[in-house]
Amino acid sequence: MLEVKDYSKQELADALYAKNIKPESRLRKLWREITGCPDLMADLHRLHYHSGDSGFTAQMVERIKYYLCID
Repeated sequence: MLEVKDYSKQELADALYAKNIKPESRLRKLWREITGCPDLMADLHRLHYHSGDSGFTAQMVERIKYYLCID
């Protein structure tokens, strides 16, 4: 179960994906899933997310969990 808290992008990718995948691959996979969901991207932008940000707030993580159906 993913805890709702602030995460760096890499921390979130590491928490979501198998450890046998390279860290940079985990990050790319997370980014593909996020950008592949227009409603999620819209919600993140409403929460003031910018692609240059180093991480996600707890509120953003909550929306990511919801849209990506993560327990």
